[in-house]
Amino acid sequence: MPTIEFISIGCQKPPELPRYQSFAFYAETELRSHRGLFQSVFDSLSGVIVHLANKDMEGHEDGCWFAGKIMDWQEDEVLVFRPDTLLDVRDLMQRLIAASPQRRITFSTDYQFGSDRRECGEIAFSRLFELHARHELRYNQLWYVNPDT
Repeated sequence: MPTIEFISIGCQKPPELPRYQSFAFYAETELRSHRGLFQSVFDSLSGVIVHLANKDMEGHEDGCWFAGKIMDWQEDEVLVFRPDTLLDVRDLMQRLIAASPQRRITFSTDYQFGSDRRECGEIAFSRLFELHARHELRYNQLWYVNPDT
């Protein structure tokens, strides 16, 4: 199952975040991924990592979290959030960008059956979601997301 993780770069402590109806999450300052695909990148950063998971995992932070139920699985390689999840993910990402002194976050996915690991570089928030709408996001990618200018 896929993991989805965000890092609010440079953030010193977990920001105040609402509970979301569509997924569970937890935040911590130790930048440890639940899978290892991008751990070398995480090791070079400081900040707060937020792990997303299926809603039924809420309150069970120990162990490996995965987010398969918040994704639409109609196309294997394409990362698509379910419609009921998309607005909550966007809200969480905007809050994490605002909490970052650099106004910058990472957005990464790790799926054992996905394509090869790829660091995709910088992208504006709205551009990331344009790619999402066109079904052009893939698993096993890491993006640096900036606010729209």
